[in-house]
Amino acid sequence: MRAIVHTLTPTSTEGFEIRRAAAFVLLAALVLASAAGGVVGLAAGPQAAEPPVAVSPEPAPAGLGPSGAAETAEGNPDPPESRLSESDIRLLARLITAEARGQPYAGQVAVGAVVMNRMRSKSFPDSVRAVIYQPGQFEPVANGHINTEPTETALKAARAAAAGEDPTGGALYFFNPAKTSNAFLWRRPHKVTIGDHRFTS
Repeated sequence: MRAIVHTLTPTSTEGFEIRRAAAFVLLAALVLASAAGGVVGLAAGPQAAEPPVAVSPEPAPAGLGPSGAAETAEGNPDPPESRLSESDIRLLARLITAEARGQPYAGQVAVGAVVMNRMRSKSFPDSVRAVIYQPGQFEPVANGHINTEPTETALKAARAAAAGEDPTGGALYFFNPAKTSNAFLWRRPHKVTIGDHRFTS
């Protein structure tokens, strides 16, 4: 019985060889498993985060100032009505009264709009007073009618023009065709006629 047991029991050298072979098999299995896991991890794992892209603010569209306010053709981003005082409004209303008393309301607003349009143009001064009192421009200044107390309708029309209302579509001049033969005024491109006044650019 002992002989049989002795025959089946491996020697110390044989046991070492068996354990070493088993260790190699186990190590190989671990290496294969690790390699397979790494490949799967790369394929199914989360993608590396892309670096953030800096977004620059969009430039203002053409025709807009940096704040987004509408520019005129001359490049002024600030509408002149934002600079009008109450005394400017009353002066504008006095001009409307002197030039357009008896004209339709739209015609009175139109006279005020001409002053506002001139303020936006580089060809004219940039304030109500300077535009109205520019030499040789408005007959009521020359004959003193500019000092006439403004009517309520003229005040309303002045405020409308100052707020941006413009029935003329950007006119810079106006005149009564029945009362003038001025060649310069007649040569100006016609915009609209309102009441007795012809408005031109």
